[in-house]
Amino acid sequence: MNHSFKNKRILVVDYNTDSRELLSVLFEQEQAQVLSVSSAREALEVYEDFQPDILLCELLLPGEDGYWLIRRIRSLEAKRGRQSSAIAVTVAASEQDRQLALAAGFDSHIAKPLKVDDLLAIAAIVEDSQRCPQLAQ
Repeated sequence: MNHSFKNKRILVVDYNTDSRELLSVLFEQEQAQVLSVSSAREALEVYEDFQPDILLCELLLPGEDGYWLIRRIRSLEAKRGRQSSAIAVTVAASEQDRQLALAAGFDSHIAKPLKVDDLLAIAAIVEDSQRCPQLAQ
């Protein structure tokens, strides 16, 4: 499958430098504009100005976690009437973690270690479902 992320704004939130860099490089190679930060607080600080199309977020962040972040972001978006696609890309890989992530406001949950093709495919599907809600399952 061929997915285009050209000119998409992607916010990567991960405490792990290697994971953050991997995701950044992956989507930069797909011609996306990527901003990466290491904490939920940093993400919230840049969110309004950057206005990402897609949020890729580790759930187990130091301090405020990814669940806290997505709840805050969804609250902001509800006031603005605009919603980003949000994917939990995380080491929290249990079924309960997945259910909690979806209930908190993430559109999808992907466990680490990542399969690059799976991540690109899921990101494209989630982004398409935001543009065309009838595609959402």
